[in-house]
Amino acid sequence: MFKSTIRVLSLLLLAGILIAVGGAITAWYKGYDLSNLGNAVFQPDPEENPLRPLNSSNFFAQSKWMGDIEEIALNESSGLASSNLTDDVLWSINDSGDSARIFAMTTAGGDLGEWAINLPEPTDWEAMDSFVFDDTAYLLIADVGDNLSWRPYVSLLVVPEPDLTQSNETPIEAVWQQKFRYPDGPRDCEAVAVDVGRGEILLMTKRLAPNELYRIPLKHMNDSNDEVIVAEKIAIIDSIPRPSPEEARLFGAAGPYMGMPTGMTSSGNNLLVTTMQNAYLLNRADLSQPAVTIKLPFIGQREAITFARNSATTAYVSRERKKGKEVADIFRLDFATE
Repeated sequence: MFKSTIRVLSLLLLAGILIAVGGAITAWYKGYDLSNLGNAVFQPDPEENPLRPLNSSNFFAQSKWMGDIEEIALNESSGLASSNLTDDVLWSINDSGDSARIFAMTTAGGDLGEWAINLPEPTDWEAMDSFVFDDTAYLLIADVGDNLSWRPYVSLLVVPEPDLTQSNETPIEAVWQQKFRYPDGPRDCEAVAVDVGRGEILLMTKRLAPNELYRIPLKHMNDSNDEVIVAEKIAIIDSIPRPSPEEARLFGAAGPYMGMPTGMTSSGNNLLVTTMQNAYLLNRADLSQPAVTIKLPFIGQREAITFARNSATTAYVSRERKKGKEVADIFRLDFATE
């Protein structure tokens, strides 16, 4: 009996070592910096880092279920962007592990096709946005996921937004790519938004509390280069709360992640951030103002948010399929102040 137990424990230990080595080899192959592995920690205890109170007394919002995402291959809707060519159309991407492709769907989740992008397999696509620059509609895709905080740099790319009537047989070419790093070491990020008026791309960190907001410049298209630029930290966002230990227990294994930003979208001065629990509205003109809480239904792993086309008060949110197999859906969010 004792020998059998030792044998089982040895096999488990060997399996763990093989998994760890395999993960390290995969990370090295994808360009991760293994020296940063020890720095992959979750956010500090919120009781040790009290966050600012929220001000939402004069704010009104409602959410509406729109429909299920029909395309089964879109199993981890990690980014969401409204079309600037067609009303009531959304673009989305899968999380890490997929090829370089984008999906089009209606605002009710109806499948409108997919388009490949002429790029190698992404490392960890986590966010996207849409914008218009010099009268041309573009999609920005952010390869910025870094769960273990060990990537030496991350990257953004921009492609022309496809017209739904154009053929999807020829891969789309990227018109702009930019590598960048953070000034204080790697950060995990899933929330990215383009602000054309200010000529910037905004990025909000996920795991640190309070959250950090960075920006890099939105350069002219066709201005790609291999230089790794440094993002600029512009604000500490201390009004997006993390759940208390008691609240976290209500959500089981998802509890520690409920207050982490998973998506962001911008329209004028409205900067809208979603977590798995709620959404939060920030004033880009004055980031020192506390965020306004927008209550959302708990629908599982909500990963993305986008303002509707030409709107600063209507947005859509999507979520990943649980285990990549179950239902994923789209919700519409409308809000207003007195």
